[in-house]
Amino acid sequence: MADSDAELYERAAIGDESSLDTLLARYLPQLHAYVHARLSNDVRARESSMDVVQSVCRGLLEERGRFDFRGEESFRAWLFTAALNKIRDKYRFHQGAGRDVRREERGEVDFERTLAKNLLSPSQDAIAAETARTVREALAALSPDHCEVITLARVVGLPHRVIAEVMGRSEEATRQLLGRALLQFVEELRSRGIHTA
Repeated sequence: MADSDAELYERAAIGDESSLDTLLARYLPQLHAYVHARLSNDVRARESSMDVVQSVCRGLLEERGRFDFRGEESFRAWLFTAALNKIRDKYRFHQGAGRDVRREERGEVDFERTLAKNLLSPSQDAIAAETARTVREALAALSPDHCEVITLARVVGLPHRVIAEVMGRSEEATRQLLGRALLQFVEELRSRGIHTA
């Protein structure tokens, strides 16, 4: 029988490395969907979202001794904040580098589907790859704050209290931001021919 998350958090809190490895593995699909949604086209053209995810995981494993395990919400906030920081680092790096653009397609379609499945209604979970790409493009068309709050709330599944902490806002401001962001997201989807329930 697989260990519960609570057991893994408890063991990770006392320094058990295999428990942290297992926790990271359980969050890989969400983490990959989050990174894929957040990568700018400039960065995505130069390296795959899975490369960024692997870089995030390596960094977290190196920093494991400095994290205070206080349960799932704290772990997810740590994980996805680290991912956002890595994405920002990658953006700065590629903005300053005059490198050849070589787009990598590995795994892109699968994670566009994961992203779409998390953002659309269950009746649309058999969504086609092209529609999933449209969902990603609609999300990318939003302001950075709108994209961030939607991915944290709907892709990652963080509660408002933790989103507020990650984004440096009050919980009420985060709720209002999410409401406005979802309205804008629905409009972006409609403008691209996708109508949600």
